Amino acid sequence: MKKRMFDHEEQRFSIRKYSCGAASVLIGCVLFMGGQTVSADEQATTGTVPEAAQVGTVNKTQNTIESTDVSSQSAATQKETAVTTTAPTSSSADKAVSVATETTPSQTTTVDAATQTEDETTNSSVDATTDTADSSTTAKVEKSPVEKGARKEEIDAAKLMDKTQPAQQARLAESKVTQSVPSLPSQGYYTYTKRTEVKNEPKASAALQFYVNAGDRVYYDRVLIADGYQWLSYRSYSGIRRYAAINKLVTEPVQLAKPTPSSTGTLPSRGRYTFSGTAEVKNEAKWSAPTQFTFNRGDSVNYDKVLENDGYQWISYISYSGMRRYAAVTKLAQPAPQRPAQSQVTGTIHIENKTSQGFDVVVTDVSSTKGVKTVKLPVWSSQGGQDDIIWYDAAKQIDGTYKLSVDIRRHKNNYGDYNVHMYYVQSDGSLQGVTGTTTKVEEPKYSVTGTIHIENKTSQGFDVVVTNVSSTKGVKTVKLPIWSSQGGQDDVIWYDAIKQTDGTYKLSVDISRHKNNRGEYNIHMYYIQSDGSLQGVTGTTTKVEEPKYSVTGTIHIENKTSQGFDVLITNVSDSNGISRVKVPIWTENSGQDDIIWYDASKQNDGNYKVTVNISKHKNESGEYNIHLYYIEPNGKIRGVSGTKTTVVAPSSARESIPSQGVYTFKKEVEVKNSPTMTAKTEFTFARGERIRYDKVLDADHHQWISYVSYSGTRRYIPIATLTNEEAPKSVQVTGTIHIENKTSQGFDVVVTNVSSTKGVKTVKLPVWSSQGGQDDVIWYDAIKQTDGNYKLSVDIRRHKNNRGEYNIHMYYVQSDGSLQGVTGTTTKVEEPKYSVTGTIHIENKTSQGFDVVVTNVSSTKGVKTVKLPIWSSQGGQDDVIWYDAIKQTDGTYKLSVDIRRHKNNRGEYNIHMYYVQSDGSLQGVTGTTTKVEGPQTGAKEVQYNGSYYFIQGKYDEIVVANKKHPMAANYNPGENPTAKAAFLRLRNDMIAQGYNVGYAYSGFRSYDYQKVLYQNYVNKDGQAAADRYSARPGYSEHQTGLVFDLTDKAGNLLEDAAASNWLKNNAHRYGFVVRYQPGKEASTGYMPEAWHIRYIGKEADEVYHSGLSLEEYYGFEGGDYASSVTPSKPTTPSPQTPSIPAQGVYRFTKRSSIKAEARMSAPELAYYDAGQSVTYDKVLNADGATWISYIAFSGKRRYIAVA
Repeated sequence: MKKRMFDHEEQRFSIRKYSCGAASVLIGCVLFMGGQTVSADEQATTGTVPEAAQVGTVNKTQNTIESTDVSSQSAATQKETAVTTTAPTSSSADKAVSVATETTPSQTTTVDAATQTEDETTNSSVDATTDTADSSTTAKVEKSPVEKGARKEEIDAAKLMDKTQPAQQARLAESKVTQSVPSLPSQGYYTYTKRTEVKNEPKASAALQFYVNAGDRVYYDRVLIADGYQWLSYRSYSGIRRYAAINKLVTEPVQLAKPTPSSTGTLPSRGRYTFSGTAEVKNEAKWSAPTQFTFNRGDSVNYDKVLENDGYQWISYISYSGMRRYAAVTKLAQPAPQRPAQSQVTGTIHIENKTSQGFDVVVTDVSSTKGVKTVKLPVWSSQGGQDDIIWYDAAKQIDGTYKLSVDIRRHKNNYGDYNVHMYYVQSDGSLQGVTGTTTKVEEPKYSVTGTIHIENKTSQGFDVVVTNVSSTKGVKTVKLPIWSSQGGQDDVIWYDAIKQTDGTYKLSVDISRHKNNRGEYNIHMYYIQSDGSLQGVTGTTTKVEEPKYSVTGTIHIENKTSQGFDVLITNVSDSNGISRVKVPIWTENSGQDDIIWYDASKQNDGNYKVTVNISKHKNESGEYNIHLYYIEPNGKIRGVSGTKTTVVAPSSARESIPSQGVYTFKKEVEVKNSPTMTAKTEFTFARGERIRYDKVLDADHHQWISYVSYSGTRRYIPIATLTNEEAPKSVQVTGTIHIENKTSQGFDVVVTNVSSTKGVKTVKLPVWSSQGGQDDVIWYDAIKQTDGNYKLSVDIRRHKNNRGEYNIHMYYVQSDGSLQGVTGTTTKVEEPKYSVTGTIHIENKTSQGFDVVVTNVSSTKGVKTVKLPIWSSQGGQDDVIWYDAIKQTDGTYKLSVDIRRHKNNRGEYNIHMYYVQSDGSLQGVTGTTTKVEGPQTGAKEVQYNGSYYFIQGKYDEIVVANKKHPMAANYNPGENPTAKAAFLRLRNDMIAQGYNVGYAYSGFRSYDYQKVLYQNYVNKDGQAAADRYSARPGYSEHQTGLVFDLTDKAGNLLEDAAASNWLKNNAHRYGFVVRYQPGKEASTGYMPEAWHIRYIGKEADEVYHSGLSLEEYYGFEGGDYASSVTPSKPTTPSPQTPSIPAQGVYRFTKRSSIKAEARMSAPELAYYDAGQSVTYDKVLNADGATWISYIAFSGKRRYIAVA
């Protein structure tokens, strides 16, 4: 390697550079001579090399020379950048055939492992441009860097060619050169004259695999020209074809000779053709087809077909790659077609009418020298790569411009940067790229407004009026969920408010739809927006009071006689309305056995009247009870008032008649079957009729005569009403009701002064609430206490949990079994003075979430669970989660919120709080909001998983790798497929746009490779200088598999100003950021590198627009290493006995011997180093160890003890 490469000051060989100094030469030499594997940084595993860089040799003679040892001529070494080369084309024609190795195919670092010791080499001569099949030639190198320990054997020299086979480098027609090729036999032994790089491709920019030193000897089987060098090639023990550049070519321009025009083509249909001049080789018989490579004068080829096309006579053959080739040998009489001229195109993109929902693309100045059939506009957002790309056809306008309206709903509703590229479908059908631009669709400045007003409140309901209704997303429906605080949300109804002509919305609420509950009502408001999302807006409460109840009524007793009286009711009113006036009336005698509920008749003056005849009350005289009730329109019965009056029996003398005889009736009388006035009248006797009686008696305030009828039935006839003095005395009762211990759940009834002249067996207390009439009446038996009083405890749960007025009446069951009404009263059960408390505190806020701490938790109904529904303001409530807060030992409640459970949304979060109370009801308590900000400067929340450090980004987990955060030595992920795909899109777009960008790049590096690379720089510049541009092993971002270094077309790391500027300003559109930028060395720890891009994904757009480094944006620690000069790495857990699948790929963690049998004492044939891998097909236990086994290229089975 030329020393000037180390002294090149403009282009610093930093973390991404692959040139090695004297130290690397020394290391390579020592490792090679000692048999140690020197791994290349990476090897292409998915891309292919353009065929232009893959050239075989032309076999010109078949003479061989025995055991020829040839020394190479001097060759200049080109700057190496150890990069992976890919190209858009997947052609691999004329490429040296590769044989599978014993390492896993997916490894990016390929290492030759010796797997055979027997001589299995087949020497053959190869013609890369003829149709002779390529035999799988195996060559042996006497000092292979990976076969230390394998048995060395002498190999017989093969016969060598006596003449040099010239091979031509593949190149485009416009750069044709002739090359002075040093003479070298096509196969044989070659002794190196100086230290030489060995590669897996005949390209100066290909990855270095290892070095060979001056004096080393190798048996080669091919000589070829490629990439400005003469190469020799051989197959290693692993089956991989190796290439060593031994001479740099001297090139001179040459004029390509076109076939001479001829009117005849007299070639045989197949044979061998020797070219008389330079001829271009193509993949189709078409003069305008791309040139793959050229034949020079004197070169020969075996062909199997002759044809005429496109004005030429062509010969054709099949190459080693299986691809058919064509060479024009004779120009026919007609003129050769001209190569198509490059079309000239113009077109300008204008972005107009930008809104939060999209934009218009207007294209002006549309022209192409080939004509324009269609203007194609591929459009996609920068989120998610190109997963939302749509190729639109712009519509031509009458003014000649083209227009397209882009609606972001067709692009997953993504906001942010949009890419707009333009292509023309030209008149010949070709697709011509023209230009491109970007635009930004901003998030809407989201706004939602709405105000709730409560109007027209009554005891039966209220109106909800909503004003100032607006949302930036539009409002389709105003939703009003409403429920009373009684019973949680068991009466919730989601109403649709009705839009009024003035733009407001209105709803009338009737509490009859909410179980007639009174007290607090909750009114929340949501909008169904134009996109169908549900957006919470606001809420309020109102109170439905018990009616300010007013009832009046006055009882007047008029027109009293011994036969009855009139009841007149004046001042009749009820705030709830009156449908009927009820007047229950009964005599004091014998309880309520004669009670009648009269309907009072409304008079013309508005008063009500009842006429009472004592004949309907057993003709009893004495005290009468008159009560007054109103039946309200809702069916409820409302007690109003009551009074008493006395009916005095008329004065009359007892008739003096004998105890038996004949009686003549003085008036019409009723005949009954028992001496009670309430008994049924069987029939009557008219005045003047006579009857023979045999008994006279007093009963029920009357004098009776009695006889036995013909049927044998005794009959009774009242003949006189006895005066009060003569009537039996009425029952005397006493008793007083007291209401005690009133709560919102009930009350106690205590009865004192209990007495009756007939004795008291039981105290009966009928109790009912005034709601629903007497539908909840219960006749209780009061319990006698030791002090002679009676007591009853009333629980409103037995009365439908009704609150309000309760009626308590009292009756005695007397000693004779009669029921005696005594007195009554009312009391009121108030709504509970409900109390609920709770305070929300937001603590420990980070960019990833926050803690919710709830203090002062209480409810008069008790608290079973603290519920915390939480959601971000993005997208309505589409991420709402109802959490259960966890009770702490100090009585507070706590919840930790992680925004990953809420779609990683940042911004405003809503926290509401509800209690599940002891009775199971759900009680809303309070609510608050908090804001989750994006990450800010300052070290925070970096985690380590045993392999690497990471931090949670907005959308994805972000791997952290810098001088403060190393990776484990055994962390070996390879290239990340998603990042690789995004990188290829980026690189190919830059190439397509004409920037100075090459296909070569640098990607993943292993820990061990970085260790060698870093030490080279330390040996060259010292550790302090090396640390500014190269990472210590374990600290390189390349080990993440998420980093790529771009090169220019010459293979140097990308420093072109125009390309670097485009990359800096556009990498985020592909998910990348330029990692090390000017002015950020203090945070990143490294010098600026315009070529080094790191894949972040969706959040790259936000990182780019922040202008911050990753350390600054995510807030993790950066800068220089810790003070220790010894590179550190994370602790790797001690290896455990592995659990090995029956087959697969095994990666070695230590030096492991390869044996011919599964026996520890068997000799070592070769070995694998730590970090290498092999594909195995068997696992077995033998000789006290676990072995993996595989078939080597030799066909022999090999065994390796792994545990």
